[in-house]
Amino acid sequence: MTAAVTTLPAQDRSPAAARRIVHRALSDAGLEVMLDDALLLVTELVTNSVVHAGTDVELHVDIGAGCARIEVVDHGAGALPVLRGDPDATREGGRGIFLLDALAQEWGTRHFAGGKSVWFQLGVTDRTVPRPVPLRAAQASSDPSPPVVSWLLGLPADLEERLSSAQLLGELLHRLCGAMGLRDGWLMAETVGDSETWTVVASHDPSSLRPGSDSVRRVARGGADQVLPAGGGLLVLPLRRRTGVFGALVVGDADHLDETSVALARLVGDRMGVVLRDDRAHSAQLRDRGSLALLAEASELFAGTLDVTLAVTLAAQLVVPRFASWAGVYTADDHGVRLAATSHEQESGSTLLREVLESPMAVEMAERLVRELGEQPSLVPAHELPIGLEGEVLAVPLVARRRLLGVLLAGRTPGSGYARDDAGLLLDLARRAALSVDNARLYGERTAIAQALQASLLPPVLPVVERVEFGARYAAAGEGNEVGGDFYDVFGVPGDAWAVAIGDVCGKGAEAAAITGLARNVLRLLGREGTPPPAVLRRLNAAILDLGDRGRFCTAAMATLTPTADGLQVRLSAAGHPPPVLVTAQGAASFVGTPGSLLGVFEEVSVPDDELLLSPGDALVFYTDGVTERRSGDRMFGDESLLAACTAAAGLGADSFAGQVEQAVRDFGDQASRDDLAVLVVRATR
Repeated sequence: MTAAVTTLPAQDRSPAAARRIVHRALSDAGLEVMLDDALLLVTELVTNSVVHAGTDVELHVDIGAGCARIEVVDHGAGALPVLRGDPDATREGGRGIFLLDALAQEWGTRHFAGGKSVWFQLGVTDRTVPRPVPLRAAQASSDPSPPVVSWLLGLPADLEERLSSAQLLGELLHRLCGAMGLRDGWLMAETVGDSETWTVVASHDPSSLRPGSDSVRRVARGGADQVLPAGGGLLVLPLRRRTGVFGALVVGDADHLDETSVALARLVGDRMGVVLRDDRAHSAQLRDRGSLALLAEASELFAGTLDVTLAVTLAAQLVVPRFASWAGVYTADDHGVRLAATSHEQESGSTLLREVLESPMAVEMAERLVRELGEQPSLVPAHELPIGLEGEVLAVPLVARRRLLGVLLAGRTPGSGYARDDAGLLLDLARRAALSVDNARLYGERTAIAQALQASLLPPVLPVVERVEFGARYAAAGEGNEVGGDFYDVFGVPGDAWAVAIGDVCGKGAEAAAITGLARNVLRLLGREGTPPPAVLRRLNAAILDLGDRGRFCTAAMATLTPTADGLQVRLSAAGHPPPVLVTAQGAASFVGTPGSLLGVFEEVSVPDDELLLSPGDALVFYTDGVTERRSGDRMFGDESLLAACTAAAGLGADSFAGQVEQAVRDFGDQASRDDLAVLVVRATR
């Protein structure tokens, strides 16, 4: 085994010198097959040592039979830069560790009192792919032979597959500068989403002073190869695409380059432009897929809620950390602007964020944004941000049905701006959130109206009187935003008596509510005038028929209760309604009364006039068909189950009696009931 140790100064030319040393050692040993991997790794390690340690570097090259061990030693203090997870092209430190892990057969580190080192070993194995030998691509400057074009333009396919685009671009730039003896070299390109801002994508020597991005952009957009007017001998080679110039390869020592060297540099620049375009196209494709997946997920989540608070909370949580470090949602309504939801990438910062966004200055800012924002996102000026917020804050309007419902604030840490794609995607997300908020508000308003209307069709409380008890239960089917068709009522009538009524209008919603309101008012108005139950029901039939096509048929039952020495004298009339159940104090249950004609169908109806006596302890149970038609699979609750439930509740007070019957009906089936349910219990007391 042959070994050589070379000391390199902490200068920007040391990585190129290390490449020449390794190239010569491997070529002399006939190990050109591992040359690409070795040059790439030694460049990264020496560059890291020069930039981060700032000391002289010792390069150890040990050549053995079919293998090579290379070690880079520096005398700087501190730990080696190591990244967690996948390598990030935007970060400078730690990428060499990922390269070692991907390319080296073995590698490791050493730490000692005077510094640290990184070593790697390459060997010829069955997995090694033979490669053509580069013809003196990195010989010393005394050799006049030009570099091989194929060696400058690309790496072997198997090596390129293991490198990220940033690492590949860096290696191409190192090869160009090393082969031509160039001191400096940079690859600059526009940032994604902002063609006016150019950044350095790759550099030959990260420690050297880079040229101004604005001056490079102006010169490159001229379309021709030009030397920067500021001096320094920097040559700008534009990178082109269909829509124009998007970047440039900048190399130093322009005064010493002949036409052939410039042509080779231009070829390498074109190759780097292809790599960069492909990488950005692939990233854009992945970003578009992620954006579509995010919007699809957001649409599904928003579609599954009809709650305003949940909708705005989802909007804030979907933004963080995908687009921003924190997010806040302000909603605007007739009562003003208020903070509705917040989200922070760090749980410890959530409380402080809410306190800042609820401050008077933040609320004032939100009110101003609601008045002036319009329908497009806008960056909030730094001087308008409340104390406690810094960085870039993007205000995104929550617009639905051409109404501004609020504003979404998305904040990023200082130095990380928003790309145009991010703003557009945030706007799409905000539109979906706004539509969900608007739908939730409309649903809430409709539910509130339905509940208020339903409450107006039922007695607010049941009267408490001597010698008679009243108990009732009501449960509307559906989503809660429709008015049911069932109703009941209890009211006083002349002669110190009481009247009870129960009914069921066909259908639900506003039209059914109109008939329910009409029926309840007719029954109450005529009953209080002393009209007998049969006449009241006939008048109700006529009133429904007078509505014409707007009318709906309904069933109803009405009874008057007159206290006597023996109990309660009941005068009962039913019009197509299920007969009530008489439950004696001893627990015997039976149906009573005669069914009559349906109301709202025929002009002439048959309405019976039955009488019965409720002894103390007896109960009379009125109900709608939502009780007997309750289903459990193919079975129906039916009359027998109702009689059994009434028998089990005998002896209870009227309210408890009604509650037990309702519970028996609910327990009968697992599924939600498809019909409204009403139970009204009248019980005679001593």
